[in-house]
Amino acid sequence: MRFGIEFEENVFGKIFDVLKQNEGKELKIDYLLKICLSNGITSSDYLFLVLQELSSRKVIESSKGIVKIGNIPQEAIESAKEKVIERVRRIRKIFITPLEIAKFYQCPRRLWLEKITLSKQEKEKVGKVWDGEAVHLAVKLMIDNMQNEKDENFLISKAAEEALKKYEGMVQIEKKVLEDFLRKFLELIKEENFVSVYSERTLESLREGIIGSVDVIGFKENEIVPIEIKYAAFKGRIKKEHLLQVIGESVLVSNYFRKEVKYSYVIYFQTNSLVKIDLNENLLRQFFKLKKQMQRFYSTGRIPPKSKLPNYVKRVCQGCHVKRACDNIEILRRMIRKI
Repeated sequence: MRFGIEFEENVFGKIFDVLKQNEGKELKIDYLLKICLSNGITSSDYLFLVLQELSSRKVIESSKGIVKIGNIPQEAIESAKEKVIERVRRIRKIFITPLEIAKFYQCPRRLWLEKITLSKQEKEKVGKVWDGEAVHLAVKLMIDNMQNEKDENFLISKAAEEALKKYEGMVQIEKKVLEDFLRKFLELIKEENFVSVYSERTLESLREGIIGSVDVIGFKENEIVPIEIKYAAFKGRIKKEHLLQVIGESVLVSNYFRKEVKYSYVIYFQTNSLVKIDLNENLLRQFFKLKKQMQRFYSTGRIPPKSKLPNYVKRVCQGCHVKRACDNIEILRRMIRKI
């Protein structure tokens, strides 16, 4: 959760570097956006604001998904940068991650303790949390090295080995199990005919007030598919909190590339399950409704209630990293009632 815009001015340096490198060229906007993604530009909103300013100077021409980049003088760069920064700094929004929306649905107090009061989080030293971290890292390492390493067995083995080494002494997952998962993930990439794949990209939508990291983004010829990886087991029905996170990440991808995301995947590690989520207007309305509720809720300044989900003690409290702080609130309330 973040209040207002936080950006490093070097993001504009990256954008202008990309544009300068392509002076005199006509580029498809999809291709230009991929270049921006590869260069760590978190929000395409910055790019489009820059293009808008340069278009007013006739330096950039765009039509039907094509951008024609002319010679960009330094004076135009400085002027466009100054105007865009001025516009961006006027934005007053609360930026929320899809994961925070999911956590709010699970338990308003948990998120409040984690993000508002910044309570101490007590994570297990060994176990599922770190197993999940290792799985995500292994996927990232595999995807990042796919283009350079053609030996798939070596690629998979190396990614698993490096991920487990980083979390050595903290994980319980076996290397073979992790390798089997990576192998199936690689098969999915082939079956889906992705022309390119990116892993763990942070995206930001200035318009929607959402920021977050997407585990995997797969590109087809005319489609973009976000993929969320969960260490958990799939038990026949996707949990609402997982669904909310997937919807939010799909919004981020859709906003970045100015394209509709028709569906997304959730992959459950423990059961090797692949779940397809078809996006629709109803799901999007649910997500944004909850986002508004969350913003209103925390603006009251009150201590939020605990989770109201069925079986919340087992479902939420047992794995909560701020359980001790939450328990202290309940103890204090009981003491006050007795006074």
